[in-house]
Amino acid sequence: MFGILKLMYPAPISEPISSRDSNAYLLETLRFSGLNLRNDFGVGLKIWRVLSFTYNMLILPVSFPVNYTIHLAEFPPDLLLQSLQLCLNTWCFSLKFFTLVIYMPRLELANKHFDQMDEFCVKSEEKRKVRDMVAAITRLYLIFVVVYVLYATSTLLDGLLHERVPFNTYYPLVNWRVDRTQLYVQSFLEYFTIGYAIVVATATDSYPVIYVAALRTHILLLKDRIVHLGEANNESSSDPDSMLRSLVDCIKAHRTMLNFCEAIQPIISGTIFAQFIICGSILGVIMINLVLFADQSTRFGIIIYVMAVLLQTFPLCFYCNAIVDDCNEVADALFHSAWWMQDRRYQRTALQFLQKLQQPMTFTAMNIFNINLATNINVAKFAFTVYAIASGMNLDEKLQIQE
Repeated sequence: MFGILKLMYPAPISEPISSRDSNAYLLETLRFSGLNLRNDFGVGLKIWRVLSFTYNMLILPVSFPVNYTIHLAEFPPDLLLQSLQLCLNTWCFSLKFFTLVIYMPRLELANKHFDQMDEFCVKSEEKRKVRDMVAAITRLYLIFVVVYVLYATSTLLDGLLHERVPFNTYYPLVNWRVDRTQLYVQSFLEYFTIGYAIVVATATDSYPVIYVAALRTHILLLKDRIVHLGEANNESSSDPDSMLRSLVDCIKAHRTMLNFCEAIQPIISGTIFAQFIICGSILGVIMINLVLFADQSTRFGIIIYVMAVLLQTFPLCFYCNAIVDDCNEVADALFHSAWWMQDRRYQRTALQFLQKLQQPMTFTAMNIFNINLATNINVAKFAFTVYAIASGMNLDEKLQIQE
């Protein structure tokens, strides 16, 4: 699907690379899930899209509650909690997938803004940094893939070791409790169907951090351009018109970044809000299962799952926090760029630009709270609250008695 993984490594200057290449693997995964990004689907791919959408947004999220309704009395506590944590994440995945289906054109709009940002990268050093950014973000996406696939595989192996299915979804014609043959059939059936959803989840969970991380690179490049405005070794420092053009280019680049934020904000806002709400509950359930019920072999899969859950929020919060700091540094760089030594046209333009830079680029979750590390810490605190409530209720003793 991806061809060779050459984007993992920085390309030479002679090879054409753009910022949109940082999300190339991500978009290929979304295309694999049925999103017609290029408007070139034939009849076969359209049928696949219907099947994929039906499974991801209807069958998968419903299969867990149906299974609980029919077989709840047969669930041991550890298996119930292990299934419940995946059930909560599945609901959030379906919501994120639906949001991407609705806002799919905004992903291409964001990439067009990336193309405009690349036009301001004219120096060899800037082009080299863009290539380094593409390689770094590609490796970040592959980390998502490795962690998610490792979770699916470790859960399958743990299930076979304990003679139970890995994910406990409902299949009407198969009951793994009847005999070993049906156990193997349902186990591998779940591994490939849920595994498909997990592969798609690498895209639905990683797209915010991939786009935001690429944006941060262009903000840092803008800061470097502003720092070099008016320097003595700058060839244009003695030409007022050339100086003004350089400043106007910086303003245009900043305006393009703001347009990019407007394009990507509606997609990130709703999905990350749902992710924050669900993530605290998932981590709480994980802690209950990890501390009170899980055995040694099951804990390995749970720890991998914790890594996958943390990947959904922490990197994005980190980059959003860093972007706010970088925007403040851009404003400081302009203030210290000796603008007061230039002509009046330059001074007026610089002051207007400086006023605009006082508003950092921020991303919010449904306009309720900012996406930053403080919010991510509050989500972790909520997980501890869930665990503390369960411990105070002696949930482990009650479930063991019921079992």
